[in-house]
Order: sequence, then structure tokens, then C-alpha cells
Amino acid sequence: MFTREDRGNFWILNWLDEFMIGHNGFICGGCFKNIFNKENVKDIDMFFESESDYEDAVQYFDSMTPGYEGDDKRSEEYTFYYENDNVKAYKHIRTGVRIELCSKIFGKPEEILSQFDFSITKFAYYKAIIEDETGAEREEEPDPFNEDIKTHIEYRVMYTENFFQHLHMKRLVTDGNIPYPMSTFERMLRYVKYGYFPCRETKLKIIKALRDLDDRQVELSENLYDGMD
Repeated sequence: MFTREDRGNFWILNWLDEFMIGHNGFICGGCFKNIFNKENVKDIDMFFESESDYEDAVQYFDSMTPGYEGDDKRSEEYTFYYENDNVKAYKHIRTGVRIELCSKIFGKPEEILSQFDFSITKFAYYKAIIEDETGAEREEEPDPFNEDIKTHIEYRVMYTENFFQHLHMKRLVTDGNIPYPMSTFERMLRYVKYGYFPCRETKLKIIKALRDLDDRQVELSENLYDGMD
């Protein structure tokens, strides 16, 4: 279950707005662990509802890199960093933060968070379409030919209900299925180095999920989080 809120109580996230402009992506994942712990943020994972949204974002960030010669060239604020099958990454020149545009999976924020393993990564910062009269968040874009429906954009947050509790406890918890057990196992080892430890139930879930894998599933699992947190 996910909690949705406006960003009124999350002023600590305001600096992320700079990276949300010019495209339809939204931020999910491990960077929020660092932000709320007041730690240095090295990279930001940007996700998209569709491949076309991803391609639009690539075009937008490309247009702000040195050497770009298109008609839509903008001021040079990023440098190209790396690219693989899952991610195209840029480095923000002023802050040194990496922006990683993720193309392995697409979906709405709740769909992306549902694919993540540990609860401390299940946090999203996104732009919601809000109806002016009702203040309700719309699931779909309004019909451009229906002038009766007026909307505006607001920044919202979404997180799993135990996100802050588990973050404070430095507890690794899988609160659902484990779709990519090898990736989760490797990430668990990495998080242990940072002082985060799995609860007993999570350890048993991971062990069981690993036992059920065949060779093909191991390969797919290892590839999912390549370049992603």
C-alpha cells in the first residue's frame, strides 16, 4: 500500500525540481534514502510511463550537453556520462549529480515502486495532474477538446507505508514478491556495507526465491538493476 501526499511537508525535496523540468519523468529509488538521512546524493534515477516519454527526455538532456548541434540546443548544463541497455546517464555540471534515465521498465510511479525490492527504496517524487475544481489527482491526461475540465500540475510524493520506519531503523524489508532475487541478494550485500540489515523474514524470502530460480531467471535478474539503485 502506498501513501500519496503533496509536497508541503517535504521541502527537503525542492532542489530536485530542477531535474524534473522539460520532460515527463519522475524520480524513484535510493536517492531518497540519502536525502532524508542528509547524506550526499550521487545519482538520481528517473523513470517514465512510456518509451516515448523516455526518448523525449533523452532529447531534452542531450540538447544541454557540449557538442550538441540540433536546432533545439540549450545552455550546456550536463555532460554525457554513460549508457547501457537499462540507462542513459548525464552528469549535472554545477552539482556533479548523475541523472540516470531508466529505460528497462516503464509505468506509473506506483507500478515502478511495486517492482522495487526493499521498502527503503519505495519512494517517488512525481508531477500529478490535478483538477482545478475538485483538487483530485487524475489518472489520465484530460481530453484537450473538453474545455470544461481545467487542470494544473502539482508535485507529489508517494511511498510505501513503512518507508520512514524502516529507514530510521536501517532495516531491509521486502514487503511483497521478489521479482529479481539475484539482484536483490547483491543489493542486500551492498546495503549491509552501509549499515542496513535484513530482517529475518526478508532473509528467508530471499533464500526461498533464490532456490526457485533457473539459469535464465538468474541472467534476467542480474540485469535488471544494472545502472539503477
